Amino acid sequence: MGFDPRHWRPPAGSRPVTSNVDTLLAENDALRREVRALRQQVELLRQGQGHGRGSAAGGVSMGHSHGVTAEQVERWGWAMARHPRWQSLRIGTPVGLRALIDEQRRRWWNPALSLEQELDRRSPGLGAELQEALRGPQSRVRWAVRAAFALYGQRAPEWLSDEPLRVVEELLRRVEQLAQRAPGGRHHRGTRTANHTQGPGGGPAQEDPRQQALRLLGLEPDAGVAAIRRAYRRLVKAHHPDLGGDVEAFHRLDAAYRLLIG
Repeated sequence: MGFDPRHWRPPAGSRPVTSNVDTLLAENDALRREVRALRQQVELLRQGQGHGRGSAAGGVSMGHSHGVTAEQVERWGWAMARHPRWQSLRIGTPVGLRALIDEQRRRWWNPALSLEQELDRRSPGLGAELQEALRGPQSRVRWAVRAAFALYGQRAPEWLSDEPLRVVEELLRRVEQLAQRAPGGRHHRGTRTANHTQGPGGGPAQEDPRQQALRLLGLEPDAGVAAIRRAYRRLVKAHHPDLGGDVEAFHRLDAAYRLLIG
């Protein structure tokens, strides 16, 4: 049965011992219950039972909807297709959307996880919801949505709904970076960036650093301080490493902001 200090009595004639045994044992029992609840929650996540149903394990609702549906994906697709270079996005490797997702996976806490599993780890049920919404034939829209979730994590629905053209611009920029790092450093067909003007001798002209910083923040050349700060705060929320963002992109944003404000 084991020793229970609550039933122990000091020998006759000995000095009484003052302790808070009952409180310690109550705290221990509470911790055990919490551990059991967390284990049940982890098991539900492993079995994929969090999608489409409510579960009260550990006081967490596993059936919470994130608003990612097939209809919503279609609306995102229509919005992204308005970008003038939408057709330039490629799906396959080595410099397409699939490669971009693979690159992001290497930055995750556990690179062995799939995109859906990583999303479920960050926000329970989100990955399963996305997987269901993307069922069907593979297309540029579906892969672009997956790549957006790989970049922005649980904030992807907000970005796709509010700034679909900027999402496409970011995907194009990331694919362009992959092309530059590919063997030979050649640009993949259809992924050249705009704003490459000819300088003296036929080479590309060097863009003004301030204009580069404004373009990185998605701002017009005449943007004021207030607009710069708003854009910076919005982008930092998506790229901050603590929220699953890209460290390199975060440092670029920070440097651009300091250049413009300083």
